[in-house]
Amino acid sequence: MFFKEAITLFISGLFLLLVACGDEDKEANLINLHTLASQDIISIHFPADLTENIISTNSEFNFVIQGVKSNNTDTTIITRDIVWSLSDHALSTIDQQGHFLASNTAELITLTAQFGPLIETLDLKISDAKFDEVLQLNKQNFNTDMCQSQEIKPIARYIDKDGNEEIHQLDSNTINTITWLIRNQEDNSTSQRAHIKTLGNQTNLHALAAGDIIIQAKALSIFTGTEKTSTDFNQNIGNNLNSIKVCNSDDSNLSSCNVTSTNIEKDKTLSLMSVGNYQASDGSSFNLNISQNSKWGINNTNASIAFFSDFQNLSILGNTESSTATLTVACGTITQSLSTTDITQGVILDDNVSCDGGINCMGASTAITISQLSVSSFTVSANNIDLTDNTSETLSSRPDEITLEVIANFTDSTSKTITTDSKLSYSITAGDDDVIEDKADSSGVFTVLGNGTAKIEINYRSESFIVYLEIP
Repeated sequence: MFFKEAITLFISGLFLLLVACGDEDKEANLINLHTLASQDIISIHFPADLTENIISTNSEFNFVIQGVKSNNTDTTIITRDIVWSLSDHALSTIDQQGHFLASNTAELITLTAQFGPLIETLDLKISDAKFDEVLQLNKQNFNTDMCQSQEIKPIARYIDKDGNEEIHQLDSNTINTITWLIRNQEDNSTSQRAHIKTLGNQTNLHALAAGDIIIQAKALSIFTGTEKTSTDFNQNIGNNLNSIKVCNSDDSNLSSCNVTSTNIEKDKTLSLMSVGNYQASDGSSFNLNISQNSKWGINNTNASIAFFSDFQNLSILGNTESSTATLTVACGTITQSLSTTDITQGVILDDNVSCDGGINCMGASTAITISQLSVSSFTVSANNIDLTDNTSETLSSRPDEITLEVIANFTDSTSKTITTDSKLSYSITAGDDDVIEDKADSSGVFTVLGNGTAKIEINYRSESFIVYLEIP
C-alpha cells in the first residue's frame, strides 16, 4: 500500500508542477508523463553488467538504460525515447541509440540519459592506458550447453604512463586482435568442442559438443610490445539438450515447427534450420535455433548444402533432376572426424553425420526429393514469326514447310531451346493430313499440304502451348 501511495504522490506532484508551468513547459511535461505511462517505468539506471565507466581512447561502446516497472520488481532494457547527452566540453560523442565513440585523447566526462522526467548520469573516464593482457573470460561466470552460443565480454589489464593498472572490459579495437586457443581439459589436446568468433566488436563462444575445455586469449601487449597468452580459463559445456529437429527456416514457432515440404526443383533452394529443445534449470524447457552450432551432412551429390551468411539457416540446392538425397544434422560428438574441418565456418560434411552412440549427441534427418525444373512459359516461333499461345496467326503466303522453334523459360529465370528435346511432344489437333503433316525425322518441322487452319499442341514438363496458324 505504501508503494502505491508513493507512486500516486509522485504522479500528483508532476501534475501540480504541470499546472504551475507555462504553456511550453506544460507541453513538455505532458510528453514526459506520456513517456513514463506508455512504458510503465518508474525509475531508470545503468545496469552494472552492461556498463563500463572506463573507456579506452578511440574505441566504441554501446550504452543501455534499464527501467524498473511500476511493480518495483520487474526490469526491462529501454529501447526508445531515451535522450543521450555528454558534458558540454566532451570530445567524445554519443548518438541517440546509445552508441558511444571515445575521443583520441584522455578526458573525464559525464554521460546523461533522460527518459521522460527521469534522469540518470554516469561519470566516464576516457583512458589512454595501454592494453597489457586478458585477465578474465567474462565479467561474470556463465553456463552454456552444446550447440548454444554465448556472448563473452573479456576483462583486461591496462597500464597507464605512470605504471598504474586499470582493469576493465576489453576495448572494441583490441577485441578484434585476440587469437583464442581452446583445449580439452582431460588430455590438453586441441578442442573441437567449441570455437570463439568476433564479429562487429561482439565476441561469442560457440559450443559444438559437451565437455570441459580450457580457453586462453593470445594477443599483442601494447604496453610491453610482446605477445602475451592469458592464464587458463576453465569452462564447462553442458548437455541439457532434450531433442533436435529440422524445420523450415521461415517458421517462427519453434515449438511446433517442422519441414512442411522436402521437394525442391533442380537449381532451386530450400531453406532449413535445426531447432534444439533444452531443459532449463527451473525444470521448464525452451527451444533455440541451433543451426550454426549443429553439424550437417548430405549423403550424395544430388543436392548440396551451405550456410547462409548469418549462419542461422541452411540452404539446400537441388543438383540432379528426379533424384533424392538425405540431409542429416547432429548436435554433439559425432562419429565422423573433423580434423580437417574449419569449425569456425560451420560444420558441413559431404556424407551423413551420425552420433557416436554416447549420450552427448542427438541427431535428426530428412529425405530431400529433387524434381524437374518447372517451366514458367514458352517462347515459340513459326518460320521466324513470333507466336502467342492459342492465338491465331495468319501467314502472308503459303510456305512449303512450317518450322517451329521452341524455347522453354524456366522458373529459375534461365531459358533453353528444346525444339528437338526428346521429352517434348508435338500433336496436330487441327488440319492433320489436309493442311499440314509431320515431316519424317524432323522434330518441329511440318509439311504444308493446303490452305486452312492448323493447330499444333506442344507439351513439355506438364506445360503446353497451342500453335494456331491460318495458312492461305
